[in-house]
Amino acid sequence: MAVIPKKTSARVEVRFLDDPDERTENVPGSRLRVPWTEVAPFDAMMANWQRLNDLELDNTEQACVEEVFQLLIAEEVAEIEWSPVECATRVSDMGQLCTLIRVPVEELRASAEWFDLDAATMISPSGTLLIAEAACRANPTAVLDHVIEEESKSRHKCKHGDERPSLGTRGREPTTPEWEYHVYRRFDRPRHELLRQWCGHRAVTTYERLLAAEAETQRLDVLVTRMIRIIEQAGDTTLAACYAEEHDRERITPATIRPVVDRPLHPSEIPVREIRVRRRWGY
Repeated sequence: MAVIPKKTSARVEVRFLDDPDERTENVPGSRLRVPWTEVAPFDAMMANWQRLNDLELDNTEQACVEEVFQLLIAEEVAEIEWSPVECATRVSDMGQLCTLIRVPVEELRASAEWFDLDAATMISPSGTLLIAEAACRANPTAVLDHVIEEESKSRHKCKHGDERPSLGTRGREPTTPEWEYHVYRRFDRPRHELLRQWCGHRAVTTYERLLAAEAETQRLDVLVTRMIRIIEQAGDTTLAACYAEEHDRERITPATIRPVVDRPLHPSEIPVREIRVRRRWGY
């Protein structure tokens, strides 16, 4: 209705037209979000944000979404927004994002609420969850490497304890293995299981089989080396050298794992094999 100028600011007298009593209120100018001429676009934008707020992620889902975005998705492509809607996604490069997560643009937009804002696309929290899961399925190795690394650290903490910020002082205080195991069960293990679930059963089992094969190969290599050393110490150096040479020569590596396809040999190239047999008289 009116603007009352002040030395440093202004107060605005507002009439509520939807109020039956036509209530008026004198408020500071800072309480008005936008000038009156921009109210309609502002209301439309807030309606879009309200439509976008379709799902509330729990703490485990939020933590996993943050980890996936930090590991796999660059900020120039997409980033998580926390206000006015928690865990919404601002997509700056839709084409590159869909290439990364291997989901068509049309399918992504049909799966979640979205709207365009300042040359970017805002996607709802349910869409953020979909993006994180699709990114894990498209790039499981990096995620599973991260999970294994974190679990190794958690195992060390649950055996030996660790340190945490002190509540009473500005320094740090030691923690017990029991406390670290409590933290692991309450916070870390749910995250790790959800990340594995997003990667998919096939990717997880393939990754774990590969890790097991590498670990078993290393264990057997150490065992064979010890046995060769024992034979050498027993005095049979010739046999030890023979085993060592054979172990190194027949080692299976990525360079030798593929089957080698050779051309057929010409009869003239085939070596002659002489097989001696006993002569059978009478025939």
